[in-house]
Amino acid sequence: MASKMKAAVYYGPRDLQVETIDIPEIGDSDILLKVSACGICGSDVHSYSTGLYIAKGQIMGHEFSGEVVQVGRNVQNIEVGERGTGFYSGVCGTCFWCKSKQYTLCPELFKASTGYGLPGAFAEYVKIANAKAGMNYFRVPDEVDDITAATIEPVSVAVYTVDQCKPKKEDQVVILGAGLIGNAVMQVMKAIPVHQVVVTEVSPLRLEFAKNAGADVVINALEEDVLERVKDIVGVGPYHFNEGAMADIVVDAAGAPSAVEQSFEIVRSGGVIAFVGLPEKKASIDTTKIVHKAPKILGCLGGDIKKAIQLLKEKKVQTKSLVTHTFPIEHAKEAFETQMNAKDAVKVMIDYKTN
Repeated sequence: MASKMKAAVYYGPRDLQVETIDIPEIGDSDILLKVSACGICGSDVHSYSTGLYIAKGQIMGHEFSGEVVQVGRNVQNIEVGERGTGFYSGVCGTCFWCKSKQYTLCPELFKASTGYGLPGAFAEYVKIANAKAGMNYFRVPDEVDDITAATIEPVSVAVYTVDQCKPKKEDQVVILGAGLIGNAVMQVMKAIPVHQVVVTEVSPLRLEFAKNAGADVVINALEEDVLERVKDIVGVGPYHFNEGAMADIVVDAAGAPSAVEQSFEIVRSGGVIAFVGLPEKKASIDTTKIVHKAPKILGCLGGDIKKAIQLLKEKKVQTKSLVTHTFPIEHAKEAFETQMNAKDAVKVMIDYKTN
């Protein structure tokens, strides 16, 4: 195996440079994967465009699939040659949240994790430290191709988000935003199935993909009054001193301030609002709506990779068609610029097999 690899290294907002660097060395408890494909996450876009969540010299990338090429001598149940994905979480193990087994809330999580602090998969090889099958490494079944496998992580976030919402079959669900996670949330909801899923978006392309993937109704948020349209679809939800819509569950997968603000009007009194999209700008929230409507408000940070793999294997969730663009690693900057254009792209990936 070669000793050098190509990697996309972050130097500042919109400054991503492809360099030749050393392939990571593994220890006795680690594994090394040759990356097949890696998707650009919304958080990666925020990092690339604004400098959020990132430091100079970082290699991003945590939505990936690859082939195991090296296995440390202490690693069990992982073999060279198998296809897999994973995510090393650099939790401290000693804080209040780690002791409570709420590891995603550990303050250290994004300081030393795959693609956050530690080198990620916008490189030809990625290391998973302290690799444990079924915990931070997961085998990819033969039924799931490499590009689809690189969407396992965002689908796992969608699965976790839906689980947190505790949907019932009679529920009417509104999803704000139809990027890959919003689309996957919709597909997971439809697999339950719930009574009806409505998707709002500003991108006609993403709306078309959502409709094709099974959304009951799609709404163009640039051309229609979202609240009035949702009222027509799911019913009017009167509450103290005003009226909104009657959605049982609202999932904000957009993160735009307007979507955050709309969610409090779209949800019915006593309903659920789940926030999974990451905003770059702060939203203005009228807390009287929280007091008078008393919704359950959820912050959704986490994933269920095992369930995501099963749904993709069974084709209850399908994501390959949502990958609208692929680029070789040499064109990583162009890939990020493409992902920033929501009108023309859903999911953009670095595909290492095109080299």
